[in-house]
Amino acid sequence: MTAAEAAILCLVAVTGHLMALFWLCVEDYEVDLSRDRIYDLPIKHPQVRRELKNSLHTPMHALILMVFLLLGCFQDRTIIGFVVSLVLTALWAEIWHYASHRAFHLKSLHWIHVEHHKSRLSSPFTALSFSFTEKLVFDLGIVGVLALVDLVYPLNFFGVATWFVLYLIVNSYGHANYEIRSPAFMKLKGKVITSTVYHALHHSRYTGNYGLGTRVLDRLFGTEWPDSVAIFDRVVAEKKPLSSLREKVEPKETGQLDAEAGKAGTA
Repeated sequence: MTAAEAAILCLVAVTGHLMALFWLCVEDYEVDLSRDRIYDLPIKHPQVRRELKNSLHTPMHALILMVFLLLGCFQDRTIIGFVVSLVLTALWAEIWHYASHRAFHLKSLHWIHVEHHKSRLSSPFTALSFSFTEKLVFDLGIVGVLALVDLVYPLNFFGVATWFVLYLIVNSYGHANYEIRSPAFMKLKGKVITSTVYHALHHSRYTGNYGLGTRVLDRLFGTEWPDSVAIFDRVVAEKKPLSSLREKVEPKETGQLDAEAGKAGTA
């Protein structure tokens, strides 16, 4: 194992905790980024303690990557290989996360996922609060399939590892109880990419909005909450947080949403 490979493995191991601490500090010190709260509700201390305990095995991401690297996988070191590996990992992770996430909501498999859903009001450390089994299934489902692809088309270790670093950065913020995006986000990017509001609804309502980084599979399979965009608009444009976990908002027409996003983008 080279020094560069060891360094990025260390980065994968610690990024989740570092980013969770960063986003918590943003909220605790009332930095401007945290001004748009999603739920006007407190996170209780027992939840914080439970999430910290569950986060202890988060470095499993790095350990599993290291095992496959030592087994001889992902030996390509070209720039093209890096890009292909990064993109392929992102695409497969989106599919695997959606499929396994929906499966974990089946009664027979929900025991795997129930620990994560004890946090109905999510925080940055909720992004690290999974059962050992769920983390193992998630990681092996991604890295194991990529290792099979590697037998046919050599993949780049740094491309795969970079996806994990980016995932840990984005997923940490994706579980915060505030939104940093502007109202104009929904005009274009938000039609495809998920927001923090989007995933917050999954936690508070327990189902729906299963996607990892995009809305594509939720919309394809009809599992998106219809008021997701309306709630984003309420939180970000109207500066009105939700007052209860069960609260819903009347969905807006697409034309109305586009018009409001356009005005926000020129404001």
